[in-house]
Amino acid sequence: GGTIGDLAINSKGDIFAGVYPLLTADYTGLYKSTDNGDNWNKIQTQFEDFHVFSIYITVDNHIWVGTDYQDRLYRSTDDGLTWEVKNNGFNTGECWAIGQSKDGVLFAGDANNGHLYRSTDNGENWMFSASIATLALAVDSNNVVYAGTFNGLYYTTDNGVTWIQNNFLSGFVIPSVIIDQRNIIFCGTGYPYISNGDGIYYSDNGGQSWIQLGLGGISVLSLDFDSKGNLFAGTLSDGLFKTTDMGQTWKQYHKGLYGQQVFRLKINKRDDIFVGSEGDIYWGDGGVFRLTDGGKSFKQVGLPLSNIKNIIFSGDSLIIASTPSGVQKYNRFTKEWSNLGLYKVEAVAITPSDNLYAATRDEGLYKSTDLGGTWELINIAVDTIIPIFNVLPLNDDTIFVATAFWANARRTTDGGQNWDILPIKTGSSSRGLFLINNDLWITGHLTQGPAHLFHSPDMGGTFNSTISNLGSNAAHSPFAITNNGFIYLIITENTPGIFRSTNNGLSWEQLLFDLRYSAIFADENGLVITGSSTRKIYISNNYGNNWSLFDQLAGSFITDINKDTQGNFFFASSSHGLYHVDIITNVEDNVVYLNRFHLSQNYPNPFNPTTRISWQSPVGSLQSLKVYDVLGREVATLVDEYKPAGSYEVEFDASGLASGIYLYQLRAGSYSETKKMILLR
Repeated sequence: GGTIGDLAINSKGDIFAGVYPLLTADYTGLYKSTDNGDNWNKIQTQFEDFHVFSIYITVDNHIWVGTDYQDRLYRSTDDGLTWEVKNNGFNTGECWAIGQSKDGVLFAGDANNGHLYRSTDNGENWMFSASIATLALAVDSNNVVYAGTFNGLYYTTDNGVTWIQNNFLSGFVIPSVIIDQRNIIFCGTGYPYISNGDGIYYSDNGGQSWIQLGLGGISVLSLDFDSKGNLFAGTLSDGLFKTTDMGQTWKQYHKGLYGQQVFRLKINKRDDIFVGSEGDIYWGDGGVFRLTDGGKSFKQVGLPLSNIKNIIFSGDSLIIASTPSGVQKYNRFTKEWSNLGLYKVEAVAITPSDNLYAATRDEGLYKSTDLGGTWELINIAVDTIIPIFNVLPLNDDTIFVATAFWANARRTTDGGQNWDILPIKTGSSSRGLFLINNDLWITGHLTQGPAHLFHSPDMGGTFNSTISNLGSNAAHSPFAITNNGFIYLIITENTPGIFRSTNNGLSWEQLLFDLRYSAIFADENGLVITGSSTRKIYISNNYGNNWSLFDQLAGSFITDINKDTQGNFFFASSSHGLYHVDIITNVEDNVVYLNRFHLSQNYPNPFNPTTRISWQSPVGSLQSLKVYDVLGREVATLVDEYKPAGSYEVEFDASGLASGIYLYQLRAGSYSETKKMILLR
């Protein structure tokens, strides 16, 4: 998955893919594959993980990465092993496109702020070039550089000293420009959420006149050629197209790209096609898709990132996960992920006979009798598709679903042939379903009022409210119930925290306070695990009476916690996929052992004016936590004392400091770690 900002392929065939954060998913980093996309490794740098908007590889294999508000321009001259910031004079906030002229002049553009810069010394220094919102750059054999922008096409014949706008295309957004060996210019039109496209236009006379090549009315976001000169066009919502006859006919490829935009498109020397997708603006989970050997269907090959909604197990080898980009299957023996199809999947569930169910946001409920090989739509209502946010099959006959608020929760007792409408209103932020000892528990509403936790002792015949004012919670399972009668519930409003009942919901006590929690797991032996919206994991070994900080996920919060039949714990995350977690505890004294130093990312970030910084120490030592500005000047000392082994958190108040980037550094003996944070007023 991941929100792909750009793709690039170097002369050796290595593939680079960069991601950036979205509204609901904190995707970050630059990834590299040396085996044609089969495996990906995150490139480690001394900087904060890149928020990648653009990647450009020069003819001498220098890698340039453009980012958002970070340092904006980074360069590696050794295949990504080491990196330097190269933004001197690049006085704008973001870098959306990078390119180079035939004689080595570099260009870098910020489409958001409408600034284009150039460098004549390999990026050591940058000079302002023009006020144009650059999305794409290309150069012809005569060293004419073209810039696709939010306001049409521009070109320069003097390496960016002056730019001229092409009048014909001035009314289009041009997100992609490519030039063939005959100097024919091809431009894709349209841009997500900003402008509808009108296909592809081309010019064979340097832009003096233009002809529409085809795909009228379609937004074309990306273009590339294969080794035979055939043109491929990636679109916003119609998949990939190919023409071998200058647009007279087009072949469409969309199998395996279902619901994905083709935001970036790269074709290697073997004519393998790679697609980078941003995914949905709210839900993310695009990813990298590959088509090899002239195949008919794309295969999702990366990245090792995803917004996982929930996870289930089939046998000892398979883990199945619901994600916005489809149902994903992981084989623990082969260590391979595969996409089983569908889109915007909110939940998966499996019956004892291995029938697989998938709840989707846009296309209803699906069933598979071959573990995702094929899917069958189950009609919940006549002549309409109802959004499904959770599914709970008791067996192949009795199934419960949480649907859109207007449609109410529903139940079938005949395998989906007929459905009963239950009196509970569910939705995207109130979808919990749990069945234990033939008692059904469900979060939802009776009317427009607050959310309740309802209990049905007769499998959906009658419902009793056990507690109200739960608040909004999009978690797949915001509560956990054990076989010996303990109920643990996440509440997000009024007095947010973790609540417990030991008498079937008749009374409740609060165990954890203040934080908003996102997922919870409990067993009958007293183990309780929960993840918070601040990305921390808390654990208790005595039924929630005492808690310890276990760990913190970088850039993610926990969306689901599950344990397989062998006792292995798996944590699903909001943006970094699936974690296999070894939980080593001493049940007698309720201690969680920490086996390494760890400095967490501050939260919130960016912040104004306060933020919290936490860390963990496996041993007692003299520890210091200090804050510095970007020039290395100390601006605050938060901790400077001996600390026993344990987990700690402090608040940093930056009320007296100016907006900008600051560094905080933890030192303990020979250990030292530094992270970046942003004060944004």
